[in-house]
Amino acid sequence: MPGSSMDKDKRVALVTGAGSPEGIGFATARLLGQQGFDIAITSTTRRIEDRALELSDYGIEALSFSTDLMKLRNVEIFVERTVERYGRIDVLVNNAGMAQVSRPEVVKRLAELDEEEWDYRIAISLKTAFNMAKTVLPYMLRAGYGRIVNVASVTGPIVSNPGMTAYSAAKAAMIGLTKSLALEVAAQGITVNAVAPGWVKTGSSTKQELVAGAHTPLGRPGTPNEVAALIAFLASENASYITGEMVVIDGGNTIQEYKGPAELYY
Repeated sequence: MPGSSMDKDKRVALVTGAGSPEGIGFATARLLGQQGFDIAITSTTRRIEDRALELSDYGIEALSFSTDLMKLRNVEIFVERTVERYGRIDVLVNNAGMAQVSRPEVVKRLAELDEEEWDYRIAISLKTAFNMAKTVLPYMLRAGYGRIVNVASVTGPIVSNPGMTAYSAAKAAMIGLTKSLALEVAAQGITVNAVAPGWVKTGSSTKQELVAGAHTPLGRPGTPNEVAALIAFLASENASYITGEMVVIDGGNTIQEYKGPAELYY
């Protein structure tokens, strides 16, 4: 049961992939907390406990849970503990999916990609989103309300890069999941949307990614806070008539045909 100190009428948001202090997941959890949500956050390492302490410094109630979301039973335990503590789940943000701290992202062309690496890349983005949505949905369906926001990418649904076949396939599939699930639960008061970030400066950004971000029409990469603001909008009451959509947030990068140095064209 929820602790006596909890406000039973307070909204509750689950955010996955929130372990990095400079990532989209933590920025989203912080913003939703500042907007009045109680928060449950998870990542694969114990550093998620540090993020919960940081949220508490903002006066945000936060439950942290370290686990592997690719295993359904782990997800069930995380969701059960969240409901035990808060009594409800209003928002799910599926942000897990880039890479684990213990397993940095490997860029390999398809001909060099082994089956185990393919399976892992698909699972860390797509299966984690499936596991979370499947486990959280019964609570939302009983309440007749919910917001699910999947963090996909422009990589896969719109554009791609060499060596990113598995990542691209997983993120493109997340858009298919978003659209189909949105149709299944719309009549039950639940919306399902996806955000598709482009180049975003996080703690794990490479030099090449930052250079690419500098060549967007806005001349810079995005920030986790900017992506978090979009996620928070889609999780809000103001987005009640938006469902099954993919919203691109990339500084205009995918609309420009020429992507070289600005002085050579613009």
